[in-house]
Amino acid sequence: MATLFWKLSDRETRLEQNITHILKAKPSLEPLFENVASDISTHFLNIFFPSMPTVCYVANLSLQDKSAQRINLAIRIPQHPAFSAYLDEHSSLVVIGYWGTRSSTPYLIPESVIISHNSEHPTNYEHELECEYQFLGEGEYPSRGIQNVLTPQLVEELPKISVLANERLEEWRKFLGFKKELIRQKSVGLRYLTINYDEQKHIFKLLAIANSQQDFELVRRALARKDLQLFDLNTSTDPWKFELPSLEDKRQNKQKVKFELGQFKRGKNAFSLLNPDEVKNVFQHIDLKDIPFSAPVFAWLNIEPTEDWKNKVTNLVPDQSDEEAILQYREDIKEMLETVPSTGFVSFALIGDWSLVDRQDRILRNLKQNENCYAPYLSSYLFDITQAQLPNLLPEIKEWFNSNLNDAQKRAVQKMLAAPDLCLIQGPPGTGKTTVIAEAILQLVKQGKTILLSSQSHDAIDNALSRITNHPSLRAVRLAKQGRGRDKITEEGKLFSGEQALARHYEALSHDIQARFLTPLQQQEAQIDALKTWLNQAEFLQLDAQKFEQQRQSIKQQGIEKRQQQQQAQNAFEQQQLEYRAHQQQLVELQQLQDLLAGQSIAPQGLVLPDMIKNIADRLFELDSYQVQLPFQITDFRFYPESQAQILMALLDVWQNIHSSLEVMEQDITRLQQAGQGSLTSIETQLKVQQLQQEIEQLANQMDLDDSEEISNLWRLKRREVNQLKQQSGGLTHECYQLFKDRNQFLNITNAQSTAMLLAERLEKFKQFEQCLNGQITEASQSLTAQMHAFEINIPNDAPIKQIEREITNLLDQYKMIEIQLQKQQHAEQQHLQQQNFQNSNLSESIKSTQNHISYLQQQYQESKAQNQNWHGLFEDWVQSLNNPQQSKLDWELMSQEYTQNCNLVAISCNENSRTLQDAGIDGFDVVIIDEVSKATPIELLMPLMRARKAILVGDHRQLPPMFQEGQDATETFEDLVEVEDENQDRSNLLTKDNFKRYEKLVTASLFKELFEKAPDVLRERLTTQFRMHPSIMKMINYFYDGQLTCGNPDEPREHQVVLKSKLNTLVDANKHLLWVDTSNDEKGVSYRDDESSNVTEAKLIAKTLININLQMKQQGYHSKNKQKVGVVSFYQSQCRTIRDEIRKANGGKLDFDAIHVEINTVIRYQGKEKPIILISLVRNDGKPKEYRRSSRANIARFEFINVAMSRAQNLLIVFGARNMLELRDVNLPNMDKPGTSKRKIYQDIFNRLDREGQVCTAREFIQACEISKSQVAKS
Repeated sequence: MATLFWKLSDRETRLEQNITHILKAKPSLEPLFENVASDISTHFLNIFFPSMPTVCYVANLSLQDKSAQRINLAIRIPQHPAFSAYLDEHSSLVVIGYWGTRSSTPYLIPESVIISHNSEHPTNYEHELECEYQFLGEGEYPSRGIQNVLTPQLVEELPKISVLANERLEEWRKFLGFKKELIRQKSVGLRYLTINYDEQKHIFKLLAIANSQQDFELVRRALARKDLQLFDLNTSTDPWKFELPSLEDKRQNKQKVKFELGQFKRGKNAFSLLNPDEVKNVFQHIDLKDIPFSAPVFAWLNIEPTEDWKNKVTNLVPDQSDEEAILQYREDIKEMLETVPSTGFVSFALIGDWSLVDRQDRILRNLKQNENCYAPYLSSYLFDITQAQLPNLLPEIKEWFNSNLNDAQKRAVQKMLAAPDLCLIQGPPGTGKTTVIAEAILQLVKQGKTILLSSQSHDAIDNALSRITNHPSLRAVRLAKQGRGRDKITEEGKLFSGEQALARHYEALSHDIQARFLTPLQQQEAQIDALKTWLNQAEFLQLDAQKFEQQRQSIKQQGIEKRQQQQQAQNAFEQQQLEYRAHQQQLVELQQLQDLLAGQSIAPQGLVLPDMIKNIADRLFELDSYQVQLPFQITDFRFYPESQAQILMALLDVWQNIHSSLEVMEQDITRLQQAGQGSLTSIETQLKVQQLQQEIEQLANQMDLDDSEEISNLWRLKRREVNQLKQQSGGLTHECYQLFKDRNQFLNITNAQSTAMLLAERLEKFKQFEQCLNGQITEASQSLTAQMHAFEINIPNDAPIKQIEREITNLLDQYKMIEIQLQKQQHAEQQHLQQQNFQNSNLSESIKSTQNHISYLQQQYQESKAQNQNWHGLFEDWVQSLNNPQQSKLDWELMSQEYTQNCNLVAISCNENSRTLQDAGIDGFDVVIIDEVSKATPIELLMPLMRARKAILVGDHRQLPPMFQEGQDATETFEDLVEVEDENQDRSNLLTKDNFKRYEKLVTASLFKELFEKAPDVLRERLTTQFRMHPSIMKMINYFYDGQLTCGNPDEPREHQVVLKSKLNTLVDANKHLLWVDTSNDEKGVSYRDDESSNVTEAKLIAKTLININLQMKQQGYHSKNKQKVGVVSFYQSQCRTIRDEIRKANGGKLDFDAIHVEINTVIRYQGKEKPIILISLVRNDGKPKEYRRSSRANIARFEFINVAMSRAQNLLIVFGARNMLELRDVNLPNMDKPGTSKRKIYQDIFNRLDREGQVCTAREFIQACEISKSQVAKS
C-alpha cells in the first residue's frame, strides 16, 4: 500500500491561526486538544493523519497549470476516525498543502486547514486514494523503498479544476494593468497650502499654488467637471508637484489621508488669482522662500462639497433662538472639518484608486497561488456555479430571531445556512434583503460561525449592521482604515466601530446577564411580592363582599317586614275608602234628588226615590185628571222603580212647561172673552189676509199695463191663498196647548166664549195644584237638606301607607346601592382574578390557591437564592460595570485588539485594505456575506470572497451596475468616461472604444447576474414580496421585474398628506401616490431644451414643490423637531447644485425648511435608502419629438438607474422628466431566469398606464396646482 509522506512547514503561523479559529467555531473539538499548551500544529496533524491505512479524497487547487513544478493539494478524510465523533455530520476538516512535483521523493507540506463539507463519496473534483501516512522529521525524506502515493500518475489523474478559471483571472490582471496606466496618465493635481470652509456659501476655498500660469491652466482644465478629492502630502513623491509613486515604492505603503469633494463651482467663481504680495499680507505664516518655484501662481479655488456633506450641514442648521443647538452645530461642523487635510493636493477621484489597484493586483496573485485564500475551491465555482457543491437538505430552523419573516425570506435564510460553497439572494427594492441578511447572521452566529459582512457601498454595510438585533452571542465590529475609510462610515455604522462596538456588546451582555441570572430572582421576588399584594387586596375584597352581603340581607329582612305593614295599612285604608265612597254616594243621591226637584240636573238611571218624593210623583200624576197629556202612566211608575227618577223628571218637565205658560193662558182667556160667540182669528191671520189683498190690488193694476201670463198666474195664486185663510176657523197657537189631551178645543175654536170658560176653570185648577205641589217640594227639599247636613263623612287617610312606602323606598334605595356596590365588588373581584389569570374561579377558591402558590414560590426562591448566592453579587457588580458609560471606553483602550480578534461579525467594504484585517489580528472567516453585490466589479469581490470558506452574495442585477470610478454621478460608468474622452478626441488617451470593448464585461457586467442565472434553485432565492412602496408605485417598478413583485402589506396606510389640485384635475391627494410631471415643455408651455447635466425648469418645479409640501406639512403638525422626510434624486451632481440654487431663490436664501427634512443627492448615493416622499429629476431634454431615434444605451434610458430612483419612494413619488426623451426608447432588459436580454419599450408601457390612471400632467398644470394649493394654505 502506498504512503503519503508529510512534513512540517517552516512557517506554521497560518496553520496555528487556522486551528485556533476552528476550535472557536467548533468548540466540540476542544477535548482533543486538552493540555496542549504549545506546538498545536504538530498535535493537530498527528491526529489528522491516522496511524492506520485510511481512504482520503485529494484535489488539485492550483490555478496555474504548473503541475510539473508544484501542486496545491487538498486532503479530506471522510468519516475521519478521530474528528468525526466531534463534528456534525455535514462538516469535515481539509488540510491544504504544498507538493513539489519535481522531487523524486515527494512529500506534502501542510500549510492550512479549513472546515469543509462532509460526504462519504468524492466530489467531481476529488480523487480517491487509500494509503498510509508517515511523518518526516527535520532532515528526513521519503524512503525510496516505500511506495509513494504522490506519483506522476496522480498528477495526471487530478482534475485541474481551477486552471480554467485562470483565463478569466488573467483578463482581470490585464485590466488592472490598463487601469494603472490610465491612473498614471490622468495623474494631475494642484498643491494647496491651506483650506477654509465658507459656511454661508457651503464652499471649500483652497489656496492653490502652481509652477506657472500654464501649469495652473492645464491642471485646472483637467480637473474641471470632475469629482475631486483632497490628498495629503504622503500621496505624492514630491511635496510641491503631484507625482504618484511607483507601486514598488515603499512610500506607497505610507498612511494617506483622503477627503472627498464635489466639483469646481461653476462659472467665473471657480477660481480667483492672487499675487505673491497678497499671499504674504493675508497669510503671514507662509514663507515664499520655501516654495521651489521661480514664478509661482497662487489662486483661490472654490470647490463645492459632496452632496452628502451638503445634506448633513443643511440639516444641522439650528434654530437661531436655541443657543444650545447653535453650540452643538459649531461642534458638529468642527468635528466634520477635522477630517479635512489642512494642506496637500487636490486631484480627481480616479487617483484615489491608485493604491486600490495595487491591492487588487496582490489579491489576484494570492488567488492564483492559493495564498491567503480561505475558500480553497473558490476558483472552481467562481465562474461556473454548477461546480459549487449542493446541500444535502435545507436545515429546519426551530427558532427565528425575527418572527415576521415571510416564507421566501425564511427559505432564503435556510439556503444561506445550507449552501456549502456559494449562495445567491436576489432582493429587488423593498423586499427585505437586509432583513434576511440580519437573520442569517444571527443564525450563523448561533451555529458558532464567524462572518465577514462586506459591500462595495459603505451605506449598505452600515444599513445591514443596523438591522441586526443586538444579541449577547454577537460580537460585531465595523473596520475601516484611518482617514477616508473611517470618514465614510455612516452614523449607523459608527455604533459598531471602535469603543461603541464594545459598548453595544456590553449592552447585550448586560441585558443577557440581567435576563438569565438577576432578573429571574428579581422576577421571583417581584412575583411573590405581587402575589402577596394581590392576596392582600383579594382578602380586603372578600371582607368587603361579606360586609355588603350582610347589609343586603339586613335590608332584605326589613323590606319583608315593611311589606307586611304596608299590606295591613292598605287594607285599613281600602275599608275607609269603601265607607267614604258609600257616604259620598248617599250625599250625591240626596243632592241629585234635590237638584231633580229644583230642575237643575238630569236624573241618573237607577236613582232610588224616597217616599216623600214618590208622593210628589203621585201629585204630578193628578195632572192627568186635568186633561194634561203625561208621558208616563202611574202604572209605569209603579212597575219600573229603576226608572222612577227619569219618570219623575219627565213629569216635572211637563209641569214646568204648564207652569211657565200660566200667564199665556190668562192672556188667551182675555182674548177669548173678547171674541164672544164666534171663532177666534188670530192677529197673525188677519194681518196676513190684509197683506195679500194689497198685493192682489197691485197685481191688478199691473195687468192693465201688462197682460203677461206670469202676472196673471201670480194674481190668481194670491186670491186663492186669501180665500183659504178666510175659510179657516181661528184657534190658540201657543205650544202649551199641545200638552192637553183635549187640545183640539183650543186649537180650532168655534165658540170663543165657551173655550174661555173651559180654560179659566182649568187655570184655576193648575193654580191650586201648584200650591199643593210647591208645598210638597219645599217639604221634600228641606228634608233632603237636613239629611245631607246630618252626615259625618270621614275622609280616608293614606298617610300611614305613604310613610311606609317612603320607608320601603328608602330601603329599596339602600338595597340598590348595596347591589351596585356588590356589582362593583364582583367586577373588582373579576378584574382582580384576571390579574392572575384565574378562570371560572370564585374569590375564595382563588385566595386559597394563591396562598398555596406563594408558599411554593417562596420555597423555589429560597432554593434559587441558595444556588446563586456565590455568584449573585458578582453578576450584579458585572451588570453595573457593563452599564457604566465609561467602562467600554476604558476597556477599549486596554483590549481593543483582543476584542476585535474575537469578534464573530466583522464588517468592511469590498475595497478595504486587507491589511486592516491583518492589523486587527483577524484571520479568515467561515462565511462572507456581500451585500449590493451587483454594484461591485468582479475584482472588487475578490478580497472578501477569499477571506471565507463560504460566500453569500446578496444583490439585484436590475439595480445600479458597477461604477468604473468612485463618484456621485450616474455618468461614472466605464462607457460614460469613454464617450467623454472620445468627444475630446485625445488620441493618446487609454479611454478608447477599443479598450471599452476589451474590458466591457469586467466593468459593466455583473458577476452576480451571471451566477444567478445559472445557479440551481437550491443555491438561489429571489425575494418578490416588497413592503416599502405603495402598490401604485410598485406597479411602475414591476415593469422592470416582469410583474413578479407583490405587495406584502397593501392595506398598510401610506399617507403622504400632500394635496395638489389644478383647476381641472386632482393631481395628488390621499388616493393618488404617483405623478409624472412632463417637462418636455416648461412651466409656461414653451418647448424646453437642455441636453446637459442640469435642467433649470425641473429645478424650479422641485423648489416650488418642496415649499408647497413644507407648508402642507406645517398644517399637518410637523415642525422643526419632527420633520417629514423628503428625498430629491437626480442622476447628476450638477443638477443637485441647480436644485439647491433654485431652493435658495424660492426660500429666502435658505436651504432648510421648517417642517420637512430634505436630502438632495444623486441616484448613486441613494441605493439602499428610502423616504416617505421622493421627487426625481431626470434632467435630460434634447427638445426633439419622441419619435426621434435615440440610443438605448443613453444614461437616461438605463432602466437600472430609473428603477433605483423610483423605488426609493414609500408613500408618494413625483417624477419630473421629459416624456419625449423616454417614451419610445428601447430598453435592453435582462431575462429574469435565464441568460440574455430582450429589447422592450418599457417606458411606453409605463406611460400608457400613467395615462389610463390620470397620473401625468404638464409642467404648466403642475405649477398651477402648486399656486392653488399655496393660496388655499394661506387662507386657512
